[in-house]
Amino acid sequence: MKRNRACLCVLLAAMMLLSGCWNVNAIDNLDYVNAIGIDYLEDEKQFVVCLQLLSFEKAAKSEQGIKPDPTPAWLGIGKGKSYNEAIGKITVESQRRLFWGHVTALVLGDGFLNKGEISETLQTFFRFYELRYTMWVFGTKDKLTDIFTATPNFERSRLRMLLHTPKENFKQRSYIAPLRLNDFMAEYYEPVHTLALPSITIGTDIWHKNEEPIESLRYNGIYSFWQQKQTGFIPIEKIKGIRWMVPQTNRAPVSIVKDGKNVAGARMRKPRIAVKVAEAGGKPRFDVHVIVEGAITELDEGVPSKELIKQLQDAIEKEIRETYATGLKYQADLLGLGNRLYDKGADKYRQFADEKLFVLKPDSLRDVKVEVQLTTAGKYTYKQYNKDER
Repeated sequence: MKRNRACLCVLLAAMMLLSGCWNVNAIDNLDYVNAIGIDYLEDEKQFVVCLQLLSFEKAAKSEQGIKPDPTPAWLGIGKGKSYNEAIGKITVESQRRLFWGHVTALVLGDGFLNKGEISETLQTFFRFYELRYTMWVFGTKDKLTDIFTATPNFERSRLRMLLHTPKENFKQRSYIAPLRLNDFMAEYYEPVHTLALPSITIGTDIWHKNEEPIESLRYNGIYSFWQQKQTGFIPIEKIKGIRWMVPQTNRAPVSIVKDGKNVAGARMRKPRIAVKVAEAGGKPRFDVHVIVEGAITELDEGVPSKELIKQLQDAIEKEIRETYATGLKYQADLLGLGNRLYDKGADKYRQFADEKLFVLKPDSLRDVKVEVQLTTAGKYTYKQYNKDER
């Protein structure tokens, strides 16, 4: 009994030393920032920062399946000679303390990317301890206010839009892989790596509410960076070959066109990539081998399976080569070939690099071999599609 009393006294004494949550704010006493946009206005010589804020009450109702009222877009906009000054303009008029721990997206405007002060600004950005490195990062040519006020489909929470959940879009249509801020920073400082920053824009021609167009978000290309400098904006139509060099590609459509008409189509996934690095004529040469599986989604003509596979292989090879050629125009290694050479040693890489540490030439990409494995034809067999295969 005495022993139990002694233990109880020790526990009570220890509890007296525990600190309470004296500095904790109630949820409804904070304003929650869920997206940050940074741009630079060249004509005004000022930075502009745009904050998107959310209502946890409406987000909770949406998550629980309760249909909330249409969610308004709450924005905070500040301008200044620096990022820090622009943020200060917002906080000085904030009615409650801003909480930054739930920021899931960072949007960098075209003017800011062209200015080229990414390192300096992001160093200030990360001095605030509440911000996390796991937020998604995008570039855009549109106004930040337009991006942040785009309407979510079916009056859902804005947290379900492309800006905050880009992985869902990539699973459905694998064109441009989403990029987290920690990966952005790591790749930005890599000496021989091309950073591809996804770019988003506003589309109004697909989704409608009754007959009213809905402003939805979509990808429209990438900003490429080399040696911590932006080398240009590349439209999405010019970089289709990137998806064949990303093992995470889950759903990549390919169409076979004949006389201006789609005669066949397939949905490809899970590419397996092998790159062989060789030396010929005192220059590096790269051979690419891609094995990708897929399913038939369209077949309007009686095309034998061997011919269809050959056409798909040729189409994918063409996309890879065209993407490589596009990258050279922007001094961008869009296929990541130079990284394979760099992995063999920095000294070896520098033997072939120019003054900007770029090694690729028009003839550096030698052989491109593509193997297509059709695993299914959807609800049908291929023989049901094609009488010649019976």
